[in-house]
Amino acid sequence: MKKKLGISEKSFVIGTVGRLTPVKGQRYLLEAATKVVRQRPDTLFVFLGDGELLTELTEMAFSLGINDHVKFLGWRPDVADVMSTFDIFVLPSLNEGMGKVLVEAMAMGKPIIASNVGGIPDLVTHGLNGLLVPPADADAMADAIVTLHGDPSKAKRMAEKGKLIAAGYSVDAMIQKIDCLYDESMMRSS
Repeated sequence: MKKKLGISEKSFVIGTVGRLTPVKGQRYLLEAATKVVRQRPDTLFVFLGDGELLTELTEMAFSLGINDHVKFLGWRPDVADVMSTFDIFVLPSLNEGMGKVLVEAMAMGKPIIASNVGGIPDLVTHGLNGLLVPPADADAMADAIVTLHGDPSKAKRMAEKGKLIAAGYSVDAMIQKIDCLYDESMMRSS
């Protein structure tokens, strides 16, 4: 898949998936990328999704001088295939409900870096299955990326924990939880 996307096999890929819109916070990931690329020049940032900020974010990558380290892939039907190329998944949102894409990334065995907002801390426990950073904090995001890039065993442990957590959100697991709720409700009403 890396070859198909024009990504070098030697690249360490940081990826995100989501609409390119202000609330998703991709501009802060681009700002973080400038610091990361200085320390880890093998890093490539992949943005998967489309939206109103595509032109602005593309121009921002050029103005920051990191355009050779950034790929905007737009909307694609093969999200899972593209995500398979990621070494780390980042969700830089300023606000987020559940973050379904986090469950998908964890299920694929990706270590997570995400903003500590909304429902994200319900899925990501800092230090266990990922790293949480303050929203809109490009420096903290860059530090987290550099930390996981430099400690593959830590990243792998977090990815493995994430897979276990993601399993609790499978269709079967959700049906089982709903069944239990119904059973409890029936027992209370009888």
